[in-house]
Amino acid sequence: MKSMMKILSRYVLSAAGIALILLIVNFGALVAWVVQSGSIAQKDYSISQLSDGLTFENDAYILSGGVRDSIVKQYQWAMLLNDDGNVVWSLNLPGDVPLKYTVSDAASFTRWYLNDYPVHVWRRADGLFVLGSEKDGMWKHDIEVPQKVMDNTLIWLPAILILNAIIAILLALLLGLRLFRSLKPLAKGIEDMAEKRPVELSTNGLLGDLADGINRTSAQLAKQEATLAKRDNARTTWIAGVSHDIRTPLSLVMGYASQLEDDSELPQSRREQAGIIRQQSEQIKMLVSDLNLASKLEYSMQPVRKTAVLPAVLLRSAAADFLNNGLDNIYSIDVIVSDNAQSTVVTGDEELLRRAVSNLISNSIRHNPNGCAIKVTLEKGLGNCSLCVSDNGVGFTHEKLDNLNAPKGSAELENHGLGLTIVRQIVKAHGGTTEFRNLPGGGCTVILCLPISNEVLN
Repeated sequence: MKSMMKILSRYVLSAAGIALILLIVNFGALVAWVVQSGSIAQKDYSISQLSDGLTFENDAYILSGGVRDSIVKQYQWAMLLNDDGNVVWSLNLPGDVPLKYTVSDAASFTRWYLNDYPVHVWRRADGLFVLGSEKDGMWKHDIEVPQKVMDNTLIWLPAILILNAIIAILLALLLGLRLFRSLKPLAKGIEDMAEKRPVELSTNGLLGDLADGINRTSAQLAKQEATLAKRDNARTTWIAGVSHDIRTPLSLVMGYASQLEDDSELPQSRREQAGIIRQQSEQIKMLVSDLNLASKLEYSMQPVRKTAVLPAVLLRSAAADFLNNGLDNIYSIDVIVSDNAQSTVVTGDEELLRRAVSNLISNSIRHNPNGCAIKVTLEKGLGNCSLCVSDNGVGFTHEKLDNLNAPKGSAELENHGLGLTIVRQIVKAHGGTTEFRNLPGGGCTVILCLPISNEVLN
């Protein structure tokens, strides 16, 4: 947080500095422009020199030729007021300029304007010498600027604003580039951290605190990853050990139960009880095997021996196994393969794929004790094939269906055992997807979508 505040304060201060610099530069340029342009108004002769060019000779005022030309060129008109406020001499005097002035009138136009004419005045021994410019020909306040200069300033103002915007953008880009260069190593460090690669960023510079935080986070994640890997390996090893330890005594129980079941000397009730013991022992053995397989698949410890597999042949073979093992008459299994899927090939582990199909068929049988019709279908799509196992039984509850289709899918163990978990894991190991649905007319379907291979089997 401290680093972010530091970055923010640096950026704000930099932006304020840029704005201040641009303001100073623009103001300085404007003043220089006005002064330079105003210097144009610095005439060939000062007003005192022009006034000296007007002399009184032979009862008349005479203006030298050079001064006359300068007045006409620089000001346009001139006049001389005597002490009584009367105009005693004039040159090109406009018609709307009075010929008689009071003291207050003279005092007012000495403040730069006379009837909207910009004027300059000079005190002589015989009166007040006045030089005037045309209306709107001069901007005159504490300083004087030709009106043309003001007009040019307004013309160039948009260009100046655009230039300022360009300069501001360039400076902002420079600041952004500097910030980008500072953030680039941090972004690379975060990317490496996401990929579980070690991160060691330099802690120098403006973003040193952030870099240090990323380094510490990376080290902590690496430590946690090692701890989790160790724990998962220990759990998988423990499950495998327990499975192995259970298998031997369970085989003995199943063997003795089978002997008792086949012993004709025992009463029928005892033989049936022995059969129940054998069946439940087989169920326990299957659950232990499923638990071991699920654990290995979860942590990618189960080898996947991929070969070219014909799903159509695999489905028929899996269905035949159930039918040949004395499937109850209340159940039926129908295999339907579309014409374009007969020769479809997938690259996968045939035993694991067979296990997935068998688990789905077993799930339909186990959760429909009153019987159901099971349909196994195979269709070819664009770049994949869809393997579906459906039944017309009780289907999934809405809660279980949501859990089964959840991204993580851990809650599917409830009442549906490890079989569906293993199905999902097997399909995932083959780069496919699993979807669970309820059918509108009752029952459910499980869709396994697997990528197909370009290989052709004879």
